[in-house]
Amino acid sequence: MRKLVLLICFFVLTMYTFNTSLLAEDVTASKGQPSVIAGEEKKPVVGTSSVAEEQPSIAHSKDESLEDTSVIDEDLDYADDIDDIEATYVKDSLPRYNRAVFTFNDKLYYYGIRPISNGYKAVVPEVARLGVRNFFTNLKMPIRFFNCLFQGKLKGAGTELSRLVINSTIGVAGFSDPAKKYFNLELQGRDFGQTLGKYGIGSGTHLQLPFLGPSSVRGAFGYLGDAVLNPLTILSFFVSPYITTGAGIYNELNEFSIDKGNTYEGLVEDAIDPYIAVQDAYAQNRAKKIKE
Repeated sequence: MRKLVLLICFFVLTMYTFNTSLLAEDVTASKGQPSVIAGEEKKPVVGTSSVAEEQPSIAHSKDESLEDTSVIDEDLDYADDIDDIEATYVKDSLPRYNRAVFTFNDKLYYYGIRPISNGYKAVVPEVARLGVRNFFTNLKMPIRFFNCLFQGKLKGAGTELSRLVINSTIGVAGFSDPAKKYFNLELQGRDFGQTLGKYGIGSGTHLQLPFLGPSSVRGAFGYLGDAVLNPLTILSFFVSPYITTGAGIYNELNEFSIDKGNTYEGLVEDAIDPYIAVQDAYAQNRAKKIKE
């Protein structure tokens, strides 16, 4: 346990030093940012004005005008959300490398992962695949538990501990989730990359990791921290590492067969630039999680 804490502290100190060294470069890059963000912030206003322009032709009665007002209010709230999202600045210092890796991952998905996952999906019923997801989610509880502690979320850590006990017993080794179904104990989505962000460590440049997909410098260190806390990593020292690696690959294949594949396809197939679409989606998602 002492070695684990020292290793995590090493990750934090390394990322803090790296973030400090990039501070000057981030400040320089941010000088050109306001004009871009200002332009982006105008996008929601266009959508709002179009709604306002349509309002006079629609509002023929008091009831209809009230409905129009509520619609405009909702659009304004949505515009505020878009402003917050579009203000997320993505630093990409390695565009050629990232695009090359993205192309590799994309081809790997369409010509390798998708056919296999579709075949797996056709053979294994959904209830069994959801059971596999619950099992691996329960197995990875230490990742969420310790990161709750690192972030000062004591209630979240207690929730994860309760979920482990309930799902491992009543849930039959975690293949079902009675903790959520009967006790309203929600899964705590905490990871080490999020923990680093909570302590003010910048994301650094965007990175596309082979086989893993979109990430960042901070996210890459987050993967390492989560790997240390993952029971599969610990088991690899006692059993064959091929078994634990195979279990991790099987878990990912199972996730693609449930919804991960559809999510990816829906994101890239309608995008003008799939690489930018995936990059922005990742950055926005991580920014949201750190703010939680």
